[in-house]
Amino acid sequence: MVASASDFGRMAGIPGFRLHLPPRVPPVSRAPARFVFITWMLLMLPGCDSGPPRGAERTTAEESAAAEELERESRRAYSEAVEAAESIAHTEVSESNRYGGTIVVAGRNDIVTLNPLVSTDMESAQHQAYVLFTTLVRSGPEFEPIPWLARDWDVDPEGDRITFRLRDDLYWHDGVPVTAADVAFTWERVVDPAVPFFNPAYFDAWEAVEVLDEHTVRFTVRPSSNLLYGWAVTAILPEHILGEVPPSELATHPFGTVEPVGSGPFRFVERIPGDRWVFEANPDFPEALGGRPYADRLVYRQIPEDAVSEAALRTGEVHMVVDADPSAANRLARDSSLVVTSYPSAEYSLIAWNTRRDPFSDPDVRRAMTLAIDREAIARVVRGAYGSVSMGPVGPWHWAFDPEWKPLPFDPDSAATLLEVAGWADTDSDGVREKDGIPLSFELYSTPRQSWRDIGEIVQAQLADVGVEVLPRTREQASLIPLVTSPDRRFDAFMVGWSRDVPLDDRDLWACDRVDDPMHFTGWCLSELDAVLDSMQVVADRKTLERLTHRYEALVVDAQPFTFLYNVETVLARTASLHGVEADVRGTWASVSSWWLDPESRR
Repeated sequence: MVASASDFGRMAGIPGFRLHLPPRVPPVSRAPARFVFITWMLLMLPGCDSGPPRGAERTTAEESAAAEELERESRRAYSEAVEAAESIAHTEVSESNRYGGTIVVAGRNDIVTLNPLVSTDMESAQHQAYVLFTTLVRSGPEFEPIPWLARDWDVDPEGDRITFRLRDDLYWHDGVPVTAADVAFTWERVVDPAVPFFNPAYFDAWEAVEVLDEHTVRFTVRPSSNLLYGWAVTAILPEHILGEVPPSELATHPFGTVEPVGSGPFRFVERIPGDRWVFEANPDFPEALGGRPYADRLVYRQIPEDAVSEAALRTGEVHMVVDADPSAANRLARDSSLVVTSYPSAEYSLIAWNTRRDPFSDPDVRRAMTLAIDREAIARVVRGAYGSVSMGPVGPWHWAFDPEWKPLPFDPDSAATLLEVAGWADTDSDGVREKDGIPLSFELYSTPRQSWRDIGEIVQAQLADVGVEVLPRTREQASLIPLVTSPDRRFDAFMVGWSRDVPLDDRDLWACDRVDDPMHFTGWCLSELDAVLDSMQVVADRKTLERLTHRYEALVVDAQPFTFLYNVETVLARTASLHGVEADVRGTWASVSSWWLDPESRR
């Protein structure tokens, strides 16, 4: 798992043999005429420009259904309008004229580290996989594994060994060739218990490694339905730089923040803490992998305040805002110099309950919390047309998603009944239930981001209606992560944005043998679920895997260790001068090498 862009969390298949590389995107350029139509379509979208209110009104089922249908139709019409306008109005710009300039991108969160062995946030993971480093394989648009550093691979007839043949034209940014020894070293570190790698479960099926020659590496493996996914999201690291660093010192080694050396399309230039990361084009990146990026330089700026990033976008100080404020989408699109688009995200938002502590050790209390929270209203208030109620751990973009699956309803009366049966009653009429003299009160942590504050206030008000006292608490991400991942788990509940894996390998969240791992926030586990999750890792038949996935979801939803709030559709706001941005559920940065600026807008 990788932490989402909004906070922290996470960020397959059967080997393929044909090289399938994403082509450069079709040429486009500025075309002011298109914005009249796009702006008109945006004005038809529901939502307001003033930001989310502090509370949420209850709506009838009919009103909610009508609002959802309007949102769907508006979004569909807008997407079609953008596609049509782009294809009709853009003029040809030659390949040679796309090179040059500095692209500046703004995001709310900092890149914590560029060391893939110790990072836990999505922004870091995206820059590792697509900007600075290369991965052994890559996920295609349908999450099929495609060759990358590995030009091809094959599996022995017995199915217990897989051999990768590597490219011989890829170099570290210091000029040293990338070799099989680097791949073996990376694997040895990600499975080392002394290394705080965010998801060692990715490599549970990998048992041993053998370097056959400079560009050939063989692994001994166990059967797995998702054998290659870990290699698609884990960057290969340079043994000649990190090989002598003790595993316990990797988290603090300057490689992650001061001296990163990669092999990807961009090279590290500098970092100004709390402000920006600067990269430059790698002129030696292999043509077969896309070659030199179009942009001379890429700058990632941390701008936590939405108003500040919006102002920078309007003035051209930045060219794109990732994960832009959805409440500002209409307002931004009225500016003819800007383009607002969105893409399905693997991210969802949730409340994690610490089942190691009372009262959340009781599943009925957890179910009551979910029933008492109007998640549809929260999604509408916080995301507008860019979110939907999360039904469970499987996202609507995933092939195993069941459209017939229904989330737990908003039902405060049933919530109150569950709490009564569990022994929680307001005996002193102070508005807060108690049991054995202990009030039903808890601290709800989040980062200070305004959307989390808004959600916290809604949850506080709605749980107060059923006699539960919520005490919202905020911490910066740097201090919140240790709070919820430390062995003593000193929290009651917290809100977080999380990113699903395509293989849905969620053993780090739920497996009983991983309750002490950092990402096992809740402490809840179930032996039946362990068996289901284990089976999901070895079954290759899609139909059987789908059935297992649905059982997994049913068990988790029944127990409610998480209250699943809403799914996210990521909003991108960019200047009309920036082209080639092709984002999908893999993330914003997958197409970064193909981003380019209009010649007249470069600096």
